[in-house]
Amino acid sequence: MLVGPKEAVKIDVDAIERRLHSPEYAQVARSLGEVGINSAIDLFSNFAGQASDMGGYTKDAMINHDSNLRLQYLAGMGMNLYQSDPIYQDIVTYAGRFPSNLFVGTPETIQALAAAIRKQQGR
Repeated sequence: MLVGPKEAVKIDVDAIERRLHSPEYAQVARSLGEVGINSAIDLFSNFAGQASDMGGYTKDAMINHDSNLRLQYLAGMGMNLYQSDPIYQDIVTYAGRFPSNLFVGTPETIQALAAAIRKQQGR
């Protein structure tokens, strides 16, 4: 499943990091930590690409709507198949350059995020 906004957004990685360390977001941080995501860099290192990158991957994909339970049905059939890594690797073959138009933060944060994305994508 691919998820993203229709409008252009800017994701402030440093602001997300501050939120994850704030008391109001302690439960969110704890929940993310349970799956090995301990920072905003960890969270966004799974970035696979922008819409402009994914045209080849999604060209034949069906759009799921709330009135169509196809995705829920297929998700149940795919349970325990453990195909997330091969699917992710297939998706990132379409990924372009680091999306400097999407992520903002200090130069150090952006550099660390770009390195983490490259590592996650096996580049």
